[in-house]
Amino acid sequence: MPARKRAGKRPRARKPGSAKIMALALHMEEPLNEAIDAVHALRLMGYGLTEVSGEVEGRALAAVAGTACQRLDAVKQIWRSLCQQ
Repeated sequence: MPARKRAGKRPRARKPGSAKIMALALHMEEPLNEAIDAVHALRLMGYGLTEVSGEVEGRALAAVAGTACQRLDAVKQIWRSLCQQ
């Protein structure tokens, strides 16, 4: 009689969870930096529009880009803390 396989036993992952998270964090470094640079450029464009065409149009763009900069900076801080562990 052949041996039975034990039910419910899961195959082990090749990498521990922390190694997978670290690999993901390192993989997202470049896209995160590119997104931060793009949002900073939009904010600068907003300031330029404020000087050239008037306050309303440029202020709106600068305000939205400024909020996005704050959120991306928070993501960058979290990313750094992941990489330091």
